[in-house]
Amino acid sequence: MEAQRQGRGRRGRQTRAADADRRVTEAAALPERLREHLLALCAIPSPSRAERSVVDHVAAACRALGASVREDDAGQRVGGDAGNLIAELPGGRPERVLLNAHVDTVPLVPGVPLEPVAEAADDSAGEGVIVRCRDPQVLGSDDKAGVAIVLELMRRAAATPVGDRPTLLAVFTVGEERGLQGAQHLDVAALRADLGFVFDGEVGVGEVIGAAVYKQALTLRVLGRRAHAALEPERGVHALLAAAAVVQAFPLGRDGDVVANLGRVEGGSASNVVPDEVMLTGEARAFDQRALEALLERIERVAHEAVRPLGASVEFASERLYDGYDLGDDATPFAWLRAAAPAHGIELRKVRSIGGSDTNVFNQRGIPTVNVGIGMHDIHSVDEWIDVRDLARACGWVGDALGLG
Repeated sequence: MEAQRQGRGRRGRQTRAADADRRVTEAAALPERLREHLLALCAIPSPSRAERSVVDHVAAACRALGASVREDDAGQRVGGDAGNLIAELPGGRPERVLLNAHVDTVPLVPGVPLEPVAEAADDSAGEGVIVRCRDPQVLGSDDKAGVAIVLELMRRAAATPVGDRPTLLAVFTVGEERGLQGAQHLDVAALRADLGFVFDGEVGVGEVIGAAVYKQALTLRVLGRRAHAALEPERGVHALLAAAAVVQAFPLGRDGDVVANLGRVEGGSASNVVPDEVMLTGEARAFDQRALEALLERIERVAHEAVRPLGASVEFASERLYDGYDLGDDATPFAWLRAAAPAHGIELRKVRSIGGSDTNVFNQRGIPTVNVGIGMHDIHSVDEWIDVRDLARACGWVGDALGLG
């Protein structure tokens, strides 16, 4: 009996040692796999409403891992060429976990090649790899970097015994850059997810976005009176002049925890006509719903006050684009991440974001979800870049939080 116990003990130690060796080997290979994913993904143009090629690429990768894959009709509903992609990898544990990244990017610079490259990071360690575009072009790491992480987590889950992993629901959304359109048209209830992790955080690794803003779209239709600009200009009410007064009075920029902007002006017809209509389009954001409502009331009030002395009028309208959220520190995604953080030398920090993401939609529809920081830099610009080491740290951390082998 003693010999049998000693044999079992030796085998147990050998198994643990083999598992440890495997983890070391996996950790060493992870940055290279993420680099390959990212270069391949970023080389595929996928501005919003033109995501077909990248959706097909991701679908093939998920099917190769044994996941069941389906595509919804969000593309048809938003005027795009591809829908949201949902890949499910069943597990034996009871939890159903949502993993999300969006596949679309902001518009590319016309006429400039899309050629992502990897280069050594300029640091003393000499181990980093930076991915950027060779020419002045948008890289699209927002959010191809998140897509790369989700694909790698699915690969790690596929290598984990079924009984030891939760069911993973990888959701790759379209149209995020156009107001979260893909997520808005996703059947979130059908996922039956218990919690979620989104990989679209521009903040650093260790920072987790657990609160974000409410966002409202605004239109201000400024109405004047048309007249011939040379024969009888005094009979007109100049809508463009009135619109300028509205812009002057508008609370542009940040004021504490609220922010508002006007980003588009349309109006007028011909140079010899006093314009009778100008449309201003903008947005307002706030972390608190009451603060947002107060901001909207202020915008409408100052607009009316601005045009009244000029004899013009204004029609104000707004539409809720998405709700904000504020997850408690004890929410399950935070608990899982907090438990795994020390092994990666990470100190979790909950942060707020003035930007929206698909995380807003998932929380609004009842799935407690956080947006994990992955260290994006200069997003939406031709200077965009990302360090693969940050992706590897975030990916390894979340993989351990999910209990993947």
